[in-house]
Amino acid sequence: MSASRAGRPARHGGRGAVAVLAAVLLGGLPHGARAMVVEGVSVPDTYMVGGTALHLNGAGVRTLTLLEIKVYVAALYLPQPLHDGPAIEAAPGPKVLTLRFLHEGSKAQIERQYRAGEQENCGGGGCAAADGPDFDRLVALAPAVKVGDSTTYIFTAQGVTVMANDRVLATFANPDLGFRLLNGFLGATPPSKRLKAALLGVPG
Repeated sequence: MSASRAGRPARHGGRGAVAVLAAVLLGGLPHGARAMVVEGVSVPDTYMVGGTALHLNGAGVRTLTLLEIKVYVAALYLPQPLHDGPAIEAAPGPKVLTLRFLHEGSKAQIERQYRAGEQENCGGGGCAAADGPDFDRLVALAPAVKVGDSTTYIFTAQGVTVMANDRVLATFANPDLGFRLLNGFLGATPPSKRLKAALLGVPG
C-alpha cells in the first residue's frame, strides 16, 4: 500500500481512541426491530451503535463465479439515507456494514477474498502503507465461516471494529483502514456492481 488519495478521514491513534471506539459497540440490533427478508435472511430496519439508531440504507446478495453462487447477504446502516458512495464515506456519524453468510468458507478462502479486495483496491498504489500492519492483522484474525455466520464492520470517526458472530474480533484505531474497508464495497471496484447498487439503495 502507498499514499492514499485526498479526502479520506484523518488518522487518529492511541489507547484513548481504542477505548472510545470500544465503548460504542455494546449496541447491536434492537429488540423487536422490523425486518426485510433477502434470500431468506432477516435484515432488520435498524441497528444500534451506542445510543444511536442507524437505519437500513440498502441490502443485497454477493455472488461468485458464473454460476452465481450466493455467498452472503450484505446490509448497510447509516444515520440517514444516502445514495452516493463518496457522500456516504464522507458523512459524519457511525456506519455499519453486516454480512450474513449463505455459503461456508474455509479460513484460507476468507483470507483470499480479503487479499483479492486489497489487490483490486490498493494494487495501483491507492492505499496508505501505514494501513498494512492493521490489514494484515485483520486478515490473520478472520475466521472460517459457516452458513448463518455473520461479520459486522462498525465504522466511527475513531476507526473500525470488526465483529464475528456479534463478538468483537478486533478494534482498530485507524479511520483510514475503516475508510478503505467501506470503500471496498462502495468505491470504484466493489465486489459486484449489483451489490454496490443494492447497498446504495439505487437500481442495479
